[in-house]
Amino acid sequence: MLSNLSNYSFPIVTAISIFPLVFCLISIPFLVWNYRKYNGLSVMRATVIFSFVFYMMCAFFLTLLPLPTIQEVLDRKPATFNNHLFNNIISTMSAAGFVSSDSSTWFIGANWKKLLTSAMLFQIIANIIMQVPLGFYLRYYFRVSWKRALWIGFLISMFYEMTQLSGVWGIYPYAFRCPDVDDLMNNTLGCMIGFAAAPILMRFLPSVEEMDMIAAKRGERMEIIRAFTAFAVDWFVCNLINFFVNYVAYHYFAGFIHSEFLQVELLKIILLAGYFIVLPKLWEKQTIGNALVKVKIVSDNKNQSEVTAKNLLYRNIILYFAEPMVAIISIILIVSTASCYTGVDSTNFQRTVLTSACIIFFPIVFIVLMNSIARKGGLPHNTWTNTHLELDN
Repeated sequence: MLSNLSNYSFPIVTAISIFPLVFCLISIPFLVWNYRKYNGLSVMRATVIFSFVFYMMCAFFLTLLPLPTIQEVLDRKPATFNNHLFNNIISTMSAAGFVSSDSSTWFIGANWKKLLTSAMLFQIIANIIMQVPLGFYLRYYFRVSWKRALWIGFLISMFYEMTQLSGVWGIYPYAFRCPDVDDLMNNTLGCMIGFAAAPILMRFLPSVEEMDMIAAKRGERMEIIRAFTAFAVDWFVCNLINFFVNYVAYHYFAGFIHSEFLQVELLKIILLAGYFIVLPKLWEKQTIGNALVKVKIVSDNKNQSEVTAKNLLYRNIILYFAEPMVAIISIILIVSTASCYTGVDSTNFQRTVLTSACIIFFPIVFIVLMNSIARKGGLPHNTWTNTHLELDN
């Protein structure tokens, strides 16, 4: 049994190791979608969605990994497609000693022991179990009918089998795993078992309507995750502007870029100023990131209805340059100091310099941060510029 389980450990460990990267890639789009559709974030909804993504990664990797090299595939015979329904079950029963025409074989204990401990039976059960969670998700969160769940389970299983049959869609010269019609049946059966059993777990979990209510309630107040999502989107736009200017300069003005470097950087500054200062002045106090999560920049000064260009300039310099630089320097100091004290090649002078830098730098950061929070309960980009983000529902 343990040897059978070990065959499934590598794909699952691979999914665990890759999931943090996938989480980072889809987090911001997921948050934007939440704020656009539900006007707030439900932690339970986030847990359900990300657990579903992780499950789908595990299921896909279980059907695909480990991948052989192309040469290893060439050294084998092409895997053939088993299109005989129940062939695996019949073969497993026969290998255990059961004979359909001899009923006495069904009363032999050794046959049952051989059947229940066979790797083939374990694989059949594993194929059924693999899509049980899919059926649960389809009924609990996506709330599809049993007919649609049946089709979805079948089509996803078909995708797995076609991936194997096509040699991972042409990457390999031919199939290196045996696609099997029995796998289609077992996977689809597992999906329907999960669909049927879902109400048992649903009794202990919040409904989709309750998630919507939680999201709507949280959408009535400004949250740091919402502000961070707007920040991340605008940071992405900054990098797009930087990439676009560099691409155009290097590909179309190759001679110009070396002799007029300052002009290129000046163009970036002008475009960024247009995005962070001119755009909010023209477009309801919003950047693209703010608009996507339904917030706007407003002034703390009650006598001032509009945020001034000066305040917008200071706000964005602090938010997108000064504060990230402080965070980066903090990480560098912590990592460098830790490695210096644990490394064998570091000198006393290096330790003294890094320790002194930490003693000076971190208290200053702490005092500035506490002063900013004590004044208005916000970070410097809010407190020092008399601005803040406000819901724009």
